[in-house]
Amino acid sequence: MSSRFTHIGMNNVVQNDRVLAVIPPGTVSAKRYKDRAKEKGLLISAELGREIRSLLILDDYTVITSCIKPKTLMGRLNGDPSTVEEEGEDE
Repeated sequence: MSSRFTHIGMNNVVQNDRVLAVIPPGTVSAKRYKDRAKEKGLLISAELGREIRSLLILDDYTVITSCIKPKTLMGRLNGDPSTVEEEGEDE
């Protein structure tokens, strides 16, 4: 069985079948997920200091921050080739 990986920005990738949700960071529930993940040591910062535009929730409740918008990430996870931009194009 081969796994598919998706680019989530700043040369980082995530295994597609581990992603449960992609959410925008501005909601109360997103802040709660991020804070709880940080407390438990399950927060991965993949935006490398850039603005956080989405949170990826994995199947083990790890939260990954990304500088790519949720809509773009969902397109990438679903294999849409038109969503594969270079860094900085998703601003």
